[in-house]
Amino acid sequence: MSAKYGLILGAGIPILLCIIGLIFYISSRFSAARNPNNRRTNTESSPSVFPQPIVLTLGLDEPTIESYPKTVLGESKRLPKPSDNTCPICLSEYQPKETLRTIPECKHYFHADCVDEWLRINATCPLCRNSPQPSSAVADC
Repeated sequence: MSAKYGLILGAGIPILLCIIGLIFYISSRFSAARNPNNRRTNTESSPSVFPQPIVLTLGLDEPTIESYPKTVLGESKRLPKPSDNTCPICLSEYQPKETLRTIPECKHYFHADCVDEWLRINATCPLCRNSPQPSSAVADC
């Protein structure tokens, strides 16, 4: 008989505590929904108390991108760096007659369409992440 009471107490008390906690949680959600002006705010995460900075990552403008040199690849597909035979952005191998663009500071080559799209969104080289500087032709304008 004492084992039966022990089993009831051992299982009953945790179940009872869970039910009480669930009732408290549900009632607090309903009261907050009925009266939104009476909500308690957590000052540590409230954006009105500690506003989070908005970070905008803007790429380069179109004249700057167009100022970077373009190269039309010949039949030999020969580039200054022989290991550069694949566009690091789209991972496609360069083919003859394709237009490549070079970022002047780091001398990395990319398909012109790939790197143009990248530079409109990001102001860094997609390969080395260095920030390219506008060419002197654009800076003089």
